[in-house]
Amino acid sequence: MLQRPSYFQMAWAYVASIGWYVIALLGIAWYTYPYIQDKYTKWKMKRDEEEYAAKYHKNPDLLQQRLSGLEAARQKMQEEYQKAAIAAKQKEEERKQKKQEEVSNLLGGQRCGEASTSGESKSKSLKPEYKPLMGDSSRGYRPPKHSCCKKSGCG
Repeated sequence: MLQRPSYFQMAWAYVASIGWYVIALLGIAWYTYPYIQDKYTKWKMKRDEEEYAAKYHKNPDLLQQRLSGLEAARQKMQEEYQKAAIAAKQKEEERKQKKQEEVSNLLGGQRCGEASTSGESKSKSLKPEYKPLMGDSSRGYRPPKHSCCKKSGCG
């Protein structure tokens, strides 16, 4: 008695006979997909632009209405930006003022560089016009002049 092959065996035999062709087609599709996608997006954009041009060419009032709507939206966005910028500037000023008040409270009401009210006086060792970072012509180290002759100039 002959045994008939099952449906699975028949399907597997069919796939096995064309399997390499399917794998080759899948490889080609995988390789060419970016190229095909690029071509499709360009075609779609061109078609949309042609549709847009045809639509607004037939009805210029619609184009004017659309452009005025865009301008109104841009103006609204600009106004919102201006309001946000003003609010941010005010917050920054308030923050600076608050920080200045905190520093003032920490110093007991005196500013940096002012004499304290508790009777402490400024140091008398430093001249009032002395500015250490500015340099002072009367002080400072000057290296000796180097010459090839010991006692007198060359010549």
